[in-house]
Amino acid sequence: MAYHPASAEVLVVVSAEAPVTRLTNSDLRDIYLGRRTLIVNGVQVVPLDLTEGTAARSEFYTHYTGQTPAQIKAHWARQIFTGRGQPPQALASSRAVVERLVSDVKALGYIDPSFLDERLRVVTIE
Repeated sequence: MAYHPASAEVLVVVSAEAPVTRLTNSDLRDIYLGRRTLIVNGVQVVPLDLTEGTAARSEFYTHYTGQTPAQIKAHWARQIFTGRGQPPQALASSRAVVERLVSDVKALGYIDPSFLDERLRVVTIE
């Protein structure tokens, strides 16, 4: 697994059964900002989010998109207002994200590292 604790306090993960093993940072940013749902080879991904105010959400967006939680909230307010999209489904905890990931091979999420188990695969972000 290519996780480096100094680089982020969250892990980007999928089900161990999912076909996704790596993403570019640009792909990840585009997926979470609603710009795309398909990645290499036409694989569809469904992003999962954590609820606003969680430390993991703040860390994820700051580290992987370079935007603050307030900027992300403003982005989605514009998208919703103009009819261009809806934000990723927000779940209450890393545990809830894990349970959703293992039941849906299209799902992509981020979790606190303490929730990583054998049912998940860490996605390498290039």
